Amino acid sequence: MNVYRVVGNDLVSMKEPFIFYRGDVYVIETEKVFWLWLGSKSFVDDKFAGIWLTKLLQEQKKELKIKTLAENEEPEEFKKLFSFTVTEGDTPRILRKIEKKFEKDYHLLQIKQNDKGEIITSEIPIDYRGFKSDDAFVLDAYNEIFVWLGKNSQVKEKYEAGRITRLLEVERKRTPLVYVIDQEDEPDGFRDFVYKLALRDGVIELRKTVSEEKESKNNFLDSLKRKILSFLKKQK
Repeated sequence: MNVYRVVGNDLVSMKEPFIFYRGDVYVIETEKVFWLWLGSKSFVDDKFAGIWLTKLLQEQKKELKIKTLAENEEPEEFKKLFSFTVTEGDTPRILRKIEKKFEKDYHLLQIKQNDKGEIITSEIPIDYRGFKSDDAFVLDAYNEIFVWLGKNSQVKEKYEAGRITRLLEVERKRTPLVYVIDQEDEPDGFRDFVYKLALRDGVIELRKTVSEEKESKNNFLDSLKRKILSFLKKQK
């Protein structure tokens, strides 16, 4: 049996005694199952990373099933596997990195097939209400890329979403973590995650606007000052 803690985008192996933090996510590998344990105070980014990393492990051992369980809802089958203690606390999260990264822009791309069969890609405001069942979407959060596939989206739309994601991966100096999400199968908290990104993106845009207005005002004052000085010189 192997026990891992999800730390950022990595799995860190643990040894006994096993202490689980309520703000963290853990992966327990047994002979038959990958157990994904979600702390009651874990954030959506931790859960995304845990799901993705567990799927990567499953690619090497496809015969193992993935079972997700929440703190305080562990079945007896799981409790009998090993002893562990649950306590308060957590480890650094992806979102903490995002919160500090105000200089980065976030983008939500909508991929839509028109009546002629042509694929139209357009950037729309980051808003969960913008996700439509008929389309595919790419939410670019720089270090994380989320591909959301509407339940009625077309094959071409899904393909284009994948192509755009690969292009974004190539542009990054480091490989971003990519999540593929099907409508109605979103991890808990996905809507809140999108909302938080929208707020941060809005803060960035507001800062840009204020900065541009301040620069424009300064340019105007400088110009006015030059005109006044020029006028005073002529009066002499």
